[in-house]
Amino acid sequence: MDQPSKMENLQFAQGILRELRQKAEADGEKLLTYLIDMAYLEASDRIRAHWIGSHEHEGRRAKG
Repeated sequence: MDQPSKMENLQFAQGILRELRQKAEADGEKLLTYLIDMAYLEASDRIRAHWIGSHEHEGRRAKG
């Protein structure tokens, strides 16, 4: 069985964090909601950076 890729792991973490944030917010846990939201945003930024980096690499290879 193949190991998940970095992107798959980041997307998994992002999804779990989204769910945790919704539950914390529903329970009125303001600080916890904020902290989870910061982790969610960090995962989103890393996904975006990974996506941009991989597409720039493909562009350079195509020009190549």
